[in-house]
Amino acid sequence: MLIYGEEPLYVRLSLDALREALKAQGFMQRDRYDVEGQFNWQDLQMDTQAMSLFADKRIIELDMPKGTPGKEGGEFIRNWLNQQQQVMDLETVVVVTCEKLDSRQTKAKWYQAIEAQGLVVQSKPIEGNALIQWCQKRAADIGLQLDGEAAAELAQRVEGNLLAADQELEKLGLLFPQGAQLTIDNIRQSVADQAHYQLFALSTAMLLGKTQYALQILHRLQQEGLEAPIVLWLLSKELRSLIAVSQKQQTMNLTQAYKQLNIWSSKQNEFNAALRRHNLSYWQSLLGLAMQIDFQIKGLSQGDEWVNLSDLVFKISQ
Repeated sequence: MLIYGEEPLYVRLSLDALREALKAQGFMQRDRYDVEGQFNWQDLQMDTQAMSLFADKRIIELDMPKGTPGKEGGEFIRNWLNQQQQVMDLETVVVVTCEKLDSRQTKAKWYQAIEAQGLVVQSKPIEGNALIQWCQKRAADIGLQLDGEAAAELAQRVEGNLLAADQELEKLGLLFPQGAQLTIDNIRQSVADQAHYQLFALSTAMLLGKTQYALQILHRLQQEGLEAPIVLWLLSKELRSLIAVSQKQQTMNLTQAYKQLNIWSSKQNEFNAALRRHNLSYWQSLLGLAMQIDFQIKGLSQGDEWVNLSDLVFKISQ
């Protein structure tokens, strides 16, 4: 099965629902593989075949953010599907998760093979009225009610970020009794200001390489009066993390590097995207610009710190 798309919350929820459904059918063991770089498909092939007579049914999850299994991986996926068509009682289920796939990737043979069996779940961005309706439905799921105005306010405050909206609704579920009808004033008083989310949305857009969107967020933060040192703190933090991961990547795989540096799994796909664009020397070269901005903020150097912040955002996201 393939679960992919642009909305990570939906991918996560879909995967969680699948896990629960399979668990009810006796699939008690779950193994996860990160498909990146020189992934060894032959090892996976042997692993899927090494099932003992009394082994638990199991789920094998392949996290493949780029959606590029290569020739060997594509053959593994197609062969696996062919084999499973001939099996009456499945002992192993393979689930592939990816980020957004482009039209070229959805025409690949491995994708077409999965789609032909009706085993594809796609997560698309939710915007506008659909997002407002989603907020209302999600609120109802946890025992709250939002009128249209309150749902629209929530959607605006979290900048369309479903994960942030879900977290805020969970918090509202703790603050208000079951069945409560929330108003726009409840949302304004209880939900964090959207600038908080814009700051982290800036990080996400920048790391994923969404240059124009990242610059739009930066300019919005400037207009709303956020102080330049806070923005520089965020950019410097992400830049130092990119450098640290790049350095560790020279002696270990990414999974180990992320674990040692305490980079959460929710951020790893974003770092993967950035690390694919540039190497260690490039990230180190941007430290000088960050230092220059720091001097400008402190009045030790001439120039407009916001102009250079835009330049730094541009260079990180390129």
